[in-house]
Amino acid sequence: MLLLWGSFAGYSQEVSLSGKVVDGSHQAVPFADALLLQANDSVTYKAAQTNELGEFRFGGIAKGDYLLKVKTIGFEEYSKKITIQKDTLLGVLSLKEISNNLDGVTITSKRPIVKRLTDRLEFGVENSSLSSNNAWEILSKTPGVMTGSAGAISIRGSQSILVTINDKKVYLTGEELKQFLENTSGEEVKSIEVITNPPAKYEAQGSAVLNIKLKKNLSLGYKGSVNTAYVQSMYPKGIASINQFYKGKKLSLAGRYGFGSGVYVNEGVDVVHYLKEDGSVDSRWESIMRRKSKSLEQHSYRLQASYEIDSLNTIAVGGTGFIGVKQQGEFTVPTFIYGANGALDSLYVTRNNRRNPLRNNAYNISFDHLFSQKEKVSVAADYTKYWREELQDITSAFSLPEENPYRTSRFISDNVQDIQLFSAQADYSNENNGTLEAGLKFGNVKAQSNLDYKDEIDGSLVNNPNRTSLFLYDESILAGYASYNKEFGKWSLKAGLRGEYTALEGNSVTTFEVNEQHYFKLFPTFYGLYKASEGHEIGFSYGKRITRPQYSKLNPFRSYYNSYSYFMGDPKLLPTISHNINFLYTLKNKYNFDLFYRLEKNPSMEISYQDYETNMLVYHFTNIKKDFAFGLEFNTNLTLFDFWESGIQAGLSYVEDRFQGRDGNFYKNGKPTYNTSISNRFVLNKKKDLNAELNFQYNSSSVQGTFVFSQTSNLSAAIRKKIWNGNGEVYAIISDIYRGEKETVVTDYANQYNYFKSYGDSQSFRLGLRYNFGNQSLVNKKKEVQTEEQRRL
Repeated sequence: MLLLWGSFAGYSQEVSLSGKVVDGSHQAVPFADALLLQANDSVTYKAAQTNELGEFRFGGIAKGDYLLKVKTIGFEEYSKKITIQKDTLLGVLSLKEISNNLDGVTITSKRPIVKRLTDRLEFGVENSSLSSNNAWEILSKTPGVMTGSAGAISIRGSQSILVTINDKKVYLTGEELKQFLENTSGEEVKSIEVITNPPAKYEAQGSAVLNIKLKKNLSLGYKGSVNTAYVQSMYPKGIASINQFYKGKKLSLAGRYGFGSGVYVNEGVDVVHYLKEDGSVDSRWESIMRRKSKSLEQHSYRLQASYEIDSLNTIAVGGTGFIGVKQQGEFTVPTFIYGANGALDSLYVTRNNRRNPLRNNAYNISFDHLFSQKEKVSVAADYTKYWREELQDITSAFSLPEENPYRTSRFISDNVQDIQLFSAQADYSNENNGTLEAGLKFGNVKAQSNLDYKDEIDGSLVNNPNRTSLFLYDESILAGYASYNKEFGKWSLKAGLRGEYTALEGNSVTTFEVNEQHYFKLFPTFYGLYKASEGHEIGFSYGKRITRPQYSKLNPFRSYYNSYSYFMGDPKLLPTISHNINFLYTLKNKYNFDLFYRLEKNPSMEISYQDYETNMLVYHFTNIKKDFAFGLEFNTNLTLFDFWESGIQAGLSYVEDRFQGRDGNFYKNGKPTYNTSISNRFVLNKKKDLNAELNFQYNSSSVQGTFVFSQTSNLSAAIRKKIWNGNGEVYAIISDIYRGEKETVVTDYANQYNYFKSYGDSQSFRLGLRYNFGNQSLVNKKKEVQTEEQRRL
């Protein structure tokens, strides 16, 4: 008790310091770094960041003499000596702007900044040399993030990633998300947050969160940009978009529309070995695939409007969408069947004509009320409607050594997914004594998957009831959370707890099979960051997460690729529970080291197996027993010379999955993995309006479930030139120069041996043009943060 009393007595001697930062036009400067140093010492005693109103505050300060520094991109550093004996309000601090003028136009090109925060890593790219990239290219250069040609995103080997824009979930996955971000200009991006242990405020779904922060214009006026690009891979593609921003005294508007059109190709070879009991090959099935898909109209949009009712109340509405109604493909796949002696026994050719239109629209509304500058409440609601159809017309021509040496078969499958998601939430925050956050959220999902299957019999299409299905899914989640963050001298601590109650029902109407689950889970999080001395930060974090099954993967019915291959889901899929532990160290504010451990129980993923009785190759989405990984990651952004910047990241880890085989035995699939990424940016002239990039990415062999993935790599280069007095830019990009993203995926255990080789048409040449109009001088101070919603497709 005496010790506790002594501690409280010590804290009673602490005081606070606060102020407001503005520019030469008396406009607030948000998100500037405020540093408090002890007198005659170069060590940072306290650190803070200004909010959207330019205000900052230090609490828990011991009385004494200090040096206050304020710095941010585009302004000269502010420095002032100050003596603090009581709670002190400094008033307004004015920063002097730095300009680099080219024919009267300000061009900014700063080094991207990697900043370690208590619970995340922030990759600041605003006004940096990466601003000319699109959002997908910036994402691929973000520390700790690995991207693939087909839109795959992984962090530490896991692809269970929640992607948000300004804290709002993006209800797009894979290639759809990639196309959406490719049509988003990098000039809109302020920063990207990599959150490997998401705090309690974020829903517990997913192993990590990627939050893309887009700019919010805080100065009055109007500006915009037009972007267009021509892409040549195996076939040509075209992209065009327009972005517009307006801010009045009370009304703010932002809008973006993008259009894309092109032909996409995926090449591959599927090989299946059927083995005898002694392990020798009984037969080998080899399929040669060249999937050519046309997406003639890709429409994407983002609209946002906010209105300041008064200084304390703001309402905002918005919407995002991706629409691709003209998407179709024609696939011809020959399959060669070889006997034990290696000679060709038989052949069948599958022709697949498909249409897969898509519509995805999300709408949101929010209301913010300020009780004071440090206390507010936010209420938001979101609604998403996702609709997708996959219509396949599949014909197989068989040439077999039977009584009827040649025959054909045909079937049509029409799978329609209709998903609706609604969520509502309320969030409260108070920064008067540390930062307290709390909130409630309700979410509901209604999904319907209807598979209509018809066989051709004597020239007529006849419904096949054994392969036709209707699957209904209803899920409700009620969640609440609370977290608290406070600085104690050199320590920054944050702890939170989130509870989620889930009630779901999966109804396979065709088979009268109903799966109900009701469960309540707690998800604790904890973070600690210790600033040992100037240039040395040590951190620790722990978080528990859940990954619920994707809705479409709960459908147990078979979706056939051809007569001998199909995909099926599992209505009894269990949620995945993961535990994440991180140890962090940052040197000189630019060298970041992460030591991590991840354990997942009942992870769900796609595995493949051969059915020897039917010669079927089955792709089954199901749970495996467990997955764990541990390793070390490193990243930094360096200015090697005045003309040369380099972003470097590398990771070394061990990943192991354990699963039950078709024979009932348990197997483990694990190996050490290595990845590295180097992004080099060069300034080629004195005006700094001619820039180049040379980027390299390498991933060693890795594992997932039953699969072993081969190594891949990617070398790309780009050159960019400012034109029209800095208002325009022309650029050229060459991606995957030597086709290093070709990949082989192998399954090899017990009597299971199959593999496929794939190449996703990643080698391309892109020629683009960007033009800015309106008052571009508005672009120097901005930011946005809000809420969250929809995904899990």
